[in-house]
Amino acid sequence: MKVIGIDPGKKGCVVILDSIKGVASWLNMPFRPDGILDLTALNDALLPFSTAVIYLEKIHGRSGWGATSVFNFGVNYGQVLGWLFDKPHTLITPQKWQYVAHLGTSGESAKEKSYQAFIRLNPGSKVKKSHDGLVDAFHIARFGLYFHGVDFKDGWDFKPI
Repeated sequence: MKVIGIDPGKKGCVVILDSIKGVASWLNMPFRPDGILDLTALNDALLPFSTAVIYLEKIHGRSGWGATSVFNFGVNYGQVLGWLFDKPHTLITPQKWQYVAHLGTSGESAKEKSYQAFIRLNPGSKVKKSHDGLVDAFHIARFGLYFHGVDFKDGWDFKPI
């Protein structure tokens, strides 16, 4: 089974997990220089995965963010939702995927727990802590496999698209 996990932030990422091949394909969210989501690049990159199940993180602005940040985030999120308009997809809250991802972790922040779980599941990965969009998209896609009851291994082979 192939599952796509999307972390829609400006530093977001798309991860495709292929449970049969054990491959995790990924790409950073492609934005044009003017800050608009590059739908052509996204479509071209994901064309080979057109039958995959899609999970998008259902998120919203947080208190403490400035008005401009919240607006820009909403624009980015809206672009991703618009791109998904005619594609079957599931919106998943951070609380749901983090519940599964953070089992057996300890730490102060959700980002810290997510990275800790990522490294435990993929000890040979060269993904850095600063690439939290990839880490979150991985956990979102992995939740999709878990939700569908797909038997899979960890220790994914990460390949950029």
